Amino acid sequence: MCRVTILAALAFALLRIVATQTGPGIARGQEAPSKTASFSESLVYPYRAGLLSFPRDEGKHSASEWPFTMMEWYAHYTHMTAEDGTRYFLFATFVTYDPLENILQGKFPHMITALIDVAEQKTYHHHDFAKLKRFAAGHADVESRSGDYFRWRGMEHPFRYDYHVKRDDGEIAYSVNLRLRMVKPPLVLNGTGYIALPKGISGYYSQTRLEAQGDLLINGVRKKVRGVHWVDRQWLGVSFVGNLHYSYEWWALQLDNNEEAILFRIWDATTDEIAMTHLSINHADGRQEQVSSFSLEETASGWRLSAPQVGWELKILPVFEDQKTWQTCDVRGTIAGKPVRGVAVAELAKDIVQKFSDLLPVAPSQESQEKEPQTPGNP
Repeated sequence: MCRVTILAALAFALLRIVATQTGPGIARGQEAPSKTASFSESLVYPYRAGLLSFPRDEGKHSASEWPFTMMEWYAHYTHMTAEDGTRYFLFATFVTYDPLENILQGKFPHMITALIDVAEQKTYHHHDFAKLKRFAAGHADVESRSGDYFRWRGMEHPFRYDYHVKRDDGEIAYSVNLRLRMVKPPLVLNGTGYIALPKGISGYYSQTRLEAQGDLLINGVRKKVRGVHWVDRQWLGVSFVGNLHYSYEWWALQLDNNEEAILFRIWDATTDEIAMTHLSINHADGRQEQVSSFSLEETASGWRLSAPQVGWELKILPVFEDQKTWQTCDVRGTIAGKPVRGVAVAELAKDIVQKFSDLLPVAPSQESQEKEPQTPGNP
């Protein structure tokens, strides 16, 4: 695979986590069938003793292996409420591009954060381009050069993790220190952890919910906080390049009846149509269910999710406008006729294909044509 193609694939995959200017999608109600990948063998998602471990073919870091890994990451989504009732949302992701680090030449971020202050209705973004200090392939142990980290406490505390993020960019200074406890096994798409995409499969996808408590130091004021923490662990193989003209919108829901869900839809940018949808639920008793038929309608205030198969009638409501790609939301509605409330993460990247096109290198022939002076006889 040529260098430009690899960079193109990387650019698109990277936009999964760095598209920071995405707004709401097109207002419409649509329903599309969920697609399920077919596998030649049974794939079991390893889960034991609280350790977040991953399928054996994760992290192929040699170009001689196919499909070798373009990127791997931990993405973290934390809903925090302080003792005084103020609410915050923190998005942070740790990304590694092994074995392509030398090609990238420091042009792609390895650490991305977005802190949302709900009371002030402000979002603070930060990109760190330094290569990560540590990224363990098999379990939760990652650290940035600037000292941010996500660590497993080990077999003596198998369901517990430590999490630290610190930023000071002149506009805002904050430090988040959280103690995390896994409260359910990971919610895994397709029962395997592998992503079923419009074209084949690539990497895997899991969402793990943890209970969070600790402190937030923001502009010199320390607050004790507690809340819900999601860990999104993925890798993308180079075969993902087959999906370059697709974009996505994604939601993670946590309800106060102890149910949770992953919801997404994938858009075909060439037709502006939904190519694929998915809704997976982790029920209160730990039973996982993939919902085969549902609808997601955009409204003036957010989205309306209707899934008669499971009795869900929910509204997903962003807590304030202009949150861009990563949004913190409230959830209101009913399940089987009973009132339910909750919180949700929305990650909106419907314009990802255009952003990908903007990052593509200009071909030499095109570049020379652009530099050539135009005359009336030279169209």
